[in-house]
Amino acid sequence: MSLAQSLRAVVLKDLRSEIRTRYGITAVALFVVTSVALVAFATADEQLHRPVAAGVLWVVMFFTAMSGLGRGFISEAERGTALYLQLSAPSTAVILGKLISNTIIATISNLAVLALFVVFIGTIQIASPWILFLVLLVGSIGLATVITITSAIVATAGTRSPLLPVLSFPVLIPLIMPGMNATLLAMADVGMSDVWPDIALMLSHSGIVATMSYLVFEVVWTE
Repeated sequence: MSLAQSLRAVVLKDLRSEIRTRYGITAVALFVVTSVALVAFATADEQLHRPVAAGVLWVVMFFTAMSGLGRGFISEAERGTALYLQLSAPSTAVILGKLISNTIIATISNLAVLALFVVFIGTIQIASPWILFLVLLVGSIGLATVITITSAIVATAGTRSPLLPVLSFPVLIPLIMPGMNATLLAMADVGMSDVWPDIALMLSHSGIVATMSYLVFEVVWTE
């Protein structure tokens, strides 16, 4: 089986597993709806200022990612299918496949978070929706990149998901800080030239983490 076929098989396996079990989807949906509803109830008809809105949006995105993206490798260890995956697919296909499936899940989840924010919190004004969409897409890639490798480390160490946020948060700080600033600028009436430095920083962080993940994953996965 070629690398492309193995990669496709890993991605389809993960997505089908999520759809079939619905554990992760249910947990993410419940957390997203509950979080946005609580923010809406707390603010009521009060104006939610842009800095607060950007911060709250990224807080919800962070914990949504922790709920939905961290089960990839951990569930393999819990079900006892990690050894089968090691024997049936090369490590490159495993890490890339997990990263792609996590990116898809993160993008859909974050778009759902944004949609619920707009629906339930009518005081949020988004001046540049397409720029905000780009920021959320880049942020989803960054979240998926970090959580994919940290969940592999947590699963290999034999621990469980409560350790995942502790390991992920320090690595995610260089992504979250420019992400919040880019979200704030996208909500204001600014152009792409003003947001691009933050987006470039987020892309650079994701690229560095992805490269390091590729270099160390085989050792993490096989040891």
